[in-house]
Amino acid sequence: MTRIPAATGAVEEFVARLAEGPYGSVGGSPALGPQPAAWLVQMAASLFGGQDSGRADAWARRLHAGMGGLGGQVPFRVVHDWHVRTVVPLLTQASVRCGADGEDQEGVRRLHSRALAGERVTETEWAGALVPALTEVYRRAYPYADAHAAASAGAHAYAMDNDYGEERAAEFASFYAELNTDANARSFADANALANARALAAAFADADEHALADAYPFAYVHACALAFARADGAGEGWPGRYRAACERLADGLADSVGRGAS
Repeated sequence: MTRIPAATGAVEEFVARLAEGPYGSVGGSPALGPQPAAWLVQMAASLFGGQDSGRADAWARRLHAGMGGLGGQVPFRVVHDWHVRTVVPLLTQASVRCGADGEDQEGVRRLHSRALAGERVTETEWAGALVPALTEVYRRAYPYADAHAAASAGAHAYAMDNDYGEERAAEFASFYAELNTDANARSFADANALANARALAAAFADADEHALADAYPFAYVHACALAFARADGAGEGWPGRYRAACERLADGLADSVGRGAS
């Protein structure tokens, strides 16, 4: 289970560890890898890095206080509570912004609700719900606009070097960029969803904090925030939306930790 740092400088050490990142180390402490409750430290470090520094410090102190209220032991039900109250609503909002109904995300929320109520949810059930939901998450997290622009520029340069002429070069670049980027986005989403759905399904089914830590939850949190940020395109405002998503996920995690004792 999670262990609060020693009393002297406990909060400062905790904040510093989060600032080092998911696998950082501070003051000679061993690197943060898959270990008891590393899932919480990984998630917290990812969310810490996604917020403005002043806000991140204040949030880390709040999270540390919530952990202290649990006597240093954070139960796995915090994961389910966080998804029900924060993660799935965020991803559902992203789905709706893209014109979808959010039903894939709602299926995951229902399983987390059942688990939170103490019901046993099988690994098969988890995987069945997570694959389509995570496919949607990773598809939206993919930097489509940037990849499309890069592919278009490369194709246009190739066409001009081979005497296509401006009009034909523009047509070729548009066709190539769409074909190439669509294929890459699908491959990215399918591969990440399949791999992560299996890992998360096993962790959720057994409430296994070690398995959750092994599933690289810091990357999962990052993908969720990106999916929200890029849900309606990748305009110049996406970094601000990413920061807002991290803040929302972070506040929700602290709230769920605070409810962990009830």
